[in-house]
Parts: sequence; structure tokens; C-alpha cells
Amino acid sequence: MKIKDEYKGKTIIKRTSLGNKTIIVDNIDVSKSRYYVSIGLGYLFEKEAETKTTPEPIQYTGIEQDEQVEAPTPTPTPKRKRPSNANTKTKRARG
Repeated sequence: MKIKDEYKGKTIIKRTSLGNKTIIVDNIDVSKSRYYVSIGLGYLFEKEAETKTTPEPIQYTGIEQDEQVEAPTPTPTPKRKRPSNANTKTKRARG
């Protein structure tokens, strides 16, 4: 990775919730570019031309599983009636 020409010689102020951070582009260490990308300054860098044109294929290997045993069916729990809040045994006084 290398720094884009349009940002060389400039000073960037990164505003965060903890305060402002002043970054001088000429003092940036390119080997630590991952840090600058993680704080949101990835636009400063350009990727150099890679020699590989096709990526290597990824090979996935599976894990051998033991025989799958069917889980027993769960027994349903009995439903309970909710207690009522109303007191139905006494009559209201009508007035």
C-alpha cells in the first residue's frame, strides 16, 4: 500500500467522541496502514498492483459426524389455569 499523491503534505483532523486527533500525512508509517484503515482513514491509501490475477481457490473440509441420534420428543407440560383477580363470590353493593 502507498499513500495517494493528493493527500501528501496535508494535515488531517479526525474528530472522535474522545476529542480531535491531528494526523500529518507525511509522518504516517505505511506498515501500520491497518490501524489507519480501522479508524476510518482508509481513503488515504491505494493498493499497489498485485501480481496475481486469480485468487487461489479455497478448499473447505468437512468434519465427520457420528451417527445422528434422533432426539426424544418432549412431553407436553400440563396447562394451568390462571387465578382470576375478580372476587366473584361477593355481590357488589348497588347504590
